[in-house]
Amino acid sequence: MPRDLNPKMRRRLQIVSALLLAGILYAELAFDAEHAPVINKGLPFVLADDKIVQTPFEQLVRMDPLQALIVAREGLVRDSRDYTCTFVKQERIGAAMSAEQEIEVKFRPEPYSVVMHWLRNEGMAKRVIYVQGKWRDETEPDPELREHAVCMPGKGLNLLIKSIKQPINGTIAKRSSRRAIDEFGFVRALDLLIKYCEIAKDRNELALEFRGESHFDGRPVWLIRRSLPYTGEEGRYPDQVAEIYIDQELHIPVAVYCYSDSDAKPESLLGKYEYRGVRFNTGLTETDFEPATYGM
Repeated sequence: MPRDLNPKMRRRLQIVSALLLAGILYAELAFDAEHAPVINKGLPFVLADDKIVQTPFEQLVRMDPLQALIVAREGLVRDSRDYTCTFVKQERIGAAMSAEQEIEVKFRPEPYSVVMHWLRNEGMAKRVIYVQGKWRDETEPDPELREHAVCMPGKGLNLLIKSIKQPINGTIAKRSSRRAIDEFGFVRALDLLIKYCEIAKDRNELALEFRGESHFDGRPVWLIRRSLPYTGEEGRYPDQVAEIYIDQELHIPVAVYCYSDSDAKPESLLGKYEYRGVRFNTGLTETDFEPATYGM
């Protein structure tokens, strides 16, 4: 934010920016229904019943996929690595399908920190920075709204104001994405996958199976398919079918596609999440998660 603005003027600009963001959100929700799902449906995969299992993890993927997801999560937590990637996302929010978004991401686990920079189809934000606890507002009466991220407005609004703080679980955030920014990342994606698998397993409602091998982003992957008795947005489960592609070398879910029907048709897509060009241990520092680094 420009330093030559006095506090009153700065506050007024923040209010104006927030109102403009809300207006853009309304317009986006009104027109996003025109976007068709863009998914890698039909990725070729082959069942490999006769293949010699070479590693304990591969055996888990084939014989006990839920335990494989648990082991993958444990490995990520144990290694505690930073990483960069290109995150490709498309979601159905309410009745509207969003445009496919391409987002450059920097991530570190401690403290939990995320930088997202929209490369294609930006919405209300061009860049968002979240560091757990850094911009927390303890004066907010609602505990759900205390955690904030610093946002660079999109749609040219950054010419008016360089940055604005927004609650990560606020109305604008929820209308822009199915998941909050503090749910981003491989560990927290696995947390959600495992959570609903275990709920369904306890209720004898889980169908989780190894489906074969394929390639994603030029790398070999295993395909796991999860089926749940989905009853809609207000139901117990988040989707009917989740197709989970596990990188065979990195043991991470590099692509997840969620659907509202058992046939997993493109028109029933609820969410598409792809992690492309993943690079671990890139040496991210405090500077990578400072707004000033990006002119915010």
